[in-house]
Amino acid sequence: MAVQTRTVLVTRMGVGIFDPVWWRTRLGLFSSITAASVAAMGNRDLVWAILLDSDLPPDILGDVHDVIDAHGLTDTVRFHFVPDHSRLGDTVRAAIKAETHPERPIHAQLLDDDDAISARLHDAHLEAFEPDVAGAQVATTAKGVGIDAPRGNRGELIYPSHVPNSTFFGSAADVGDLMLSSHRKWLTTAVQRGGLAHRVETDTDDWLYLYHRQGDGDYDSRIAQFGDSMRPLTQADLDPFGIDLEAFRASVVEHEAIPETMGLTWRRTQPQQYALLDLHRRTRTLKQKCIRINSDIFGQSEPFFYLRSPLPGKARKAGATDFIGVGTPGSRIELWLKGKNDFKHMGSAECADDGSWSIRQNFRASKWSVELRQFSGDTAANTLPFRLTIT
Repeated sequence: MAVQTRTVLVTRMGVGIFDPVWWRTRLGLFSSITAASVAAMGNRDLVWAILLDSDLPPDILGDVHDVIDAHGLTDTVRFHFVPDHSRLGDTVRAAIKAETHPERPIHAQLLDDDDAISARLHDAHLEAFEPDVAGAQVATTAKGVGIDAPRGNRGELIYPSHVPNSTFFGSAADVGDLMLSSHRKWLTTAVQRGGLAHRVETDTDDWLYLYHRQGDGDYDSRIAQFGDSMRPLTQADLDPFGIDLEAFRASVVEHEAIPETMGLTWRRTQPQQYALLDLHRRTRTLKQKCIRINSDIFGQSEPFFYLRSPLPGKARKAGATDFIGVGTPGSRIELWLKGKNDFKHMGSAECADDGSWSIRQNFRASKWSVELRQFSGDTAANTLPFRLTIT
């Protein structure tokens, strides 16, 4: 008996790419192949989460909307906007989490913006999943269709586990974590994490993988795996995916009219991506501190403090300034100042039973670096650094 649940398709589309020529030709493939196949999925509980760069120009975003509207998918699609590559994984998880109760299972699949799926693939996988398994499950169908787009040929592909032939079932958190692990190891990783791996064989071709010249490595070497299985593509090959052969051919002609990219387009900004990833790791560490502080609002397991006045960034007149705030009762707040030389400890205050604290300091006109440091006993707890302009 097939499990009954919502399906979420997640497509990461052109994050970090802003070239209008690239987008125009990519949207042609996306419309004729991917969007067409999703539109042909039939009447089922399905949500398509499309992840776009938050800085995508409005005219390109409008073109994406036009494709979705043209295929009648307006009510099926949920757009999610990604600040940068370092947040891509988080956004994938959030897109899945948004569609189900934390304690209910979800069926999900990654779908690249130039591949196609079929209802038959999902139906076969939903039959394979077991409803009462603690960990996330993965189902894969190894045999599918590969298309050599420039030459208009099709061949047989065998992938033990890959993006277009694998779907997942379980809690949103477990599914998101498994989905974002290495696709080559999905079958073993699912079992290692307490779930199940299902190898589902079918007599039909239920997924489609597109080869085109905007990829990584030499094109001919990438399609060499087809061997002697290649033959001319026909409309019958595309019918299970809801793809029109003439529309597909037109999009390929347009795509071939632009130069080949040098490797994978999104990797062009790899140095910046790694820098952003490092910043994101630091951000996550700070977020975990926020979680600890505000997970025990009525206790004192994690010290906190904040400054009510003066607000950081606001200029003050020369003379006395009162630093006023709130913090964990019994903790100590220290005022440290730096002008042209090193930081110097200028004063301290203990947070009262109601949390209030204050420190008065005289200032002459200058620009000062300020640090308010909180201590719980001798242990440093929190630091608030800011610049203060005295006029």
